[in-house]
Amino acid sequence: MKRFGLIALLAVGCAIGAATATPSAAPLFGGKKASPTPSPVPTALPTASPEPPSVAIPRLVARLKANPSDQIAMAQLAAEYLQVSRPDITLQYTQHLLQMGDKTAQVYYYDGFAQEQLGNAAAATYDLEQASNLDPTNLGVLAQLADVYIRENRFNDAERIAKRAVTFNKNEPGALMTLGSVYASEQHFDDARAQFEAAFALNKKDIAPVFQIATTYAQQDNIPLALQTVDRALAVDPRNIQALVFKADLYARQHDDLRAAQAYDDAVVAAPTDDQKVAILIRKGSYFVQEKKEAQGQAIFQQIVNQFPKVPAGFVAYGDYLAQQRQYGPAVTQWRAALALDPNNGGALLGLGQVAMATGKLSDSISYFKHYTQVSPDAQGFALLGQAYSRVHDYSGARDACGKSFEIQRNPVTLGCVAGADFELRNYKEAAQIFDALDRAAKGFLDQNPTLLYIAARSYAGSNQCTKAVAAYKRLLPMMKKGTSDYDKVRKSASDTCHAPAKHSG
Repeated sequence: MKRFGLIALLAVGCAIGAATATPSAAPLFGGKKASPTPSPVPTALPTASPEPPSVAIPRLVARLKANPSDQIAMAQLAAEYLQVSRPDITLQYTQHLLQMGDKTAQVYYYDGFAQEQLGNAAAATYDLEQASNLDPTNLGVLAQLADVYIRENRFNDAERIAKRAVTFNKNEPGALMTLGSVYASEQHFDDARAQFEAAFALNKKDIAPVFQIATTYAQQDNIPLALQTVDRALAVDPRNIQALVFKADLYARQHDDLRAAQAYDDAVVAAPTDDQKVAILIRKGSYFVQEKKEAQGQAIFQQIVNQFPKVPAGFVAYGDYLAQQRQYGPAVTQWRAALALDPNNGGALLGLGQVAMATGKLSDSISYFKHYTQVSPDAQGFALLGQAYSRVHDYSGARDACGKSFEIQRNPVTLGCVAGADFELRNYKEAAQIFDALDRAAKGFLDQNPTLLYIAARSYAGSNQCTKAVAAYKRLLPMMKKGTSDYDKVRKSASDTCHAPAKHSG
């Protein structure tokens, strides 16, 4: 049988993004379940300093360097890094604080918030429950905990926490919004709208509750009432970008090109920054592409880069569009233009890395993905880096990268990558232990991935676990075509698998 390696495995799960864990894998993988729609009311980020992060973070880092035990500086840095979407760095500070014994509601809240952002649902739930025990009336903590419960489909718990928030914060619109979001997630839409209306009555200048009412109608596919409600919100705040874009999206759902385009343009006019204008135009262009009106879509992307030549996001989006059309050369040109404006642009680095790997420029691919993981250390980036390393047979690098991906977002694909790398490194015992864990926590996963099942069998054989090796080979046989040389080899291995150690072919 030809050497499988890790390439086929990773191409399935990592070429575009990490695969989602199967439901049975939740205890081991801790994957975040899809949240119901409409999404719960976003909880405000933990309070950071009034300074911009670019000023506050260096100041606090210097302060901490001067006094490494400054717990206040650590907590403030944790909040600052949440503000700039780096929950991974937040965890470095919160975990240190917890180890130092600083187990306050604030620290648990920051840690839980970061864990939720990284998809570690079990850890987030534990942290936020601890925070709510220490500060049982804190609206921010309760709202975040309710959100976690919703994402875990624990609606009774979410409702209990949301009602507690209302009991102790009767005059806070946010408490009513939290309860309304729970009802909406349970599809109790009339109850949800009643809570949102009550929240709006407490502050007639804030249209967020009205906007949430509109989302409930949209979820029920009642687009006319959703549009009517958005117009009600815009009557209060005519330049609200979120409402204007949502209105355009509603027209897009009706495939009303004229009204959708006009609504997106209205939002562009109202947007105060070039970055926001570009984001809205990208949404507009994507709509026409999805409607299979490629010429109109491409014209909008070209308009973006011409009109906003200093905004990297426009070049990234145009490059992504061109790559989807398999126009890789022009796509690379756009991504490089984005990097010229922002050398650390994650979208451009990701696109360039993927094209480099697809065209066989593996050293370039590794370079781009390494850079990406330095500026945006997420599960997808590390998984792609692991794939690139496997392509050049650097299995130590693949093991490290896939391991980091698994730490961030636990899913069976990247754990399988670690096991495969261990096999290639002849760490048969370690690989076998991982395959045991996969079989326990992700029922059916190996049977859906014959490559991994084959590597599992070889790992069991290599670690002299005869019974497990035979069982794995027998599971593999029904997936193969009878009469082929590979089938005959696997059938033979199933009968004499322990007569010789596992060998690497190729």
